[in-house]
Amino acid sequence: MKCSTLPCDLRIGIIGAGQLGLMLFQQGIRLGFKFNVLGKPEDPLCKYTACYGEDEYEQFVDDSDIVTFEFEHANGKAMEYAQSKGKLKPEINSVNLKREREKEFLYLKSIGAPLPKFEIARDGSEAIEIAKNQFNNNAVIKRSVGGYDGKGQYFVKNNIENFNFLKEDKSRFVVVEYVDFDYEASIIVSRGDDRTIYYPPSFNLNKKGILVINYGPLVIPEAKDIGYLITKSLNYIGTMGIELFVRGREVLVNEISPRVHNSGHYTLTSCKHSQFESHLRAISGLGLLEPECNGYFGMLNLLGVQTINSELDKYGQVFMYSKPGTNPRRKVGHINVTGDSIESVKFKINNLINEVYGSLDDLIAKL
Repeated sequence: MKCSTLPCDLRIGIIGAGQLGLMLFQQGIRLGFKFNVLGKPEDPLCKYTACYGEDEYEQFVDDSDIVTFEFEHANGKAMEYAQSKGKLKPEINSVNLKREREKEFLYLKSIGAPLPKFEIARDGSEAIEIAKNQFNNNAVIKRSVGGYDGKGQYFVKNNIENFNFLKEDKSRFVVVEYVDFDYEASIIVSRGDDRTIYYPPSFNLNKKGILVINYGPLVIPEAKDIGYLITKSLNYIGTMGIELFVRGREVLVNEISPRVHNSGHYTLTSCKHSQFESHLRAISGLGLLEPECNGYFGMLNLLGVQTINSELDKYGQVFMYSKPGTNPRRKVGHINVTGDSIESVKFKINNLINEVYGSLDDLIAKL
């Protein structure tokens, strides 16, 4: 079932009802889409559209024309059922790579994507030995299952004795060389049935596994080739975020996110067609349009703040997710800014950091 005209009358089911689902919904209703959502009543999106409980996933899928997801670690049973009904987009092969990190690394290696050196460890004891003997005590030990947003990741830099507790851990791990990168970046790629489009690469500042600020555009010619390789090999339909390490002229894949991505929030205000609209266009068959992104852009994540000064929108556009900010790592909103140069964008972001958090050091200390 596909759209060929507007308004598009398809009913799209979103697995997960957080901020990414909310932004998909907001961008989709103006195109005529209808929505179902699988989540909890207190989730942001459940305030606005038909919401099904986690145990009602079969009814949710049956009542939807197409099913997508806002997060790869959302309800797995719902994804599998939607896949069995031929409704899941992107398909479950991309999700399976993210549910076990070692599968992601091994797959990316098999298609020739540029990666840091890595080894698979059968348990924590072997992970410690690999970090010590193969990577000279400079490695990141990543839990294969359940590690994301900084969770289940252990940074070893000549302090291997601090991680002896892992010797008793029977989980599988991926041990990756510690990349002394110049900076982290990402690219947002949207792939449809007949074309692929690329959003400008952007700089990411991550602290303790959480994206804090993002700005661009950057010139990274290799990023587009990497995006094409990965999405084509997976026969991927939808929007994907790809996180990168840049070291001199070398560009390495850190990880993929088979969904709309936090580092693409700038597309809501700096592009004619956002990453969220492109995802919906791709999965519905409506047809992808060139994103037409202009100028310099930036984004500050709002993490764990209860309220913000209403005058902060003098710097840019404020997006709030209607979530309580009791957890200091919880994403409760973001602010997009634009400028006539990278320097002006960074100046606005720094002002926002000072007004919201006091300082970047204060923010980092709370994470």
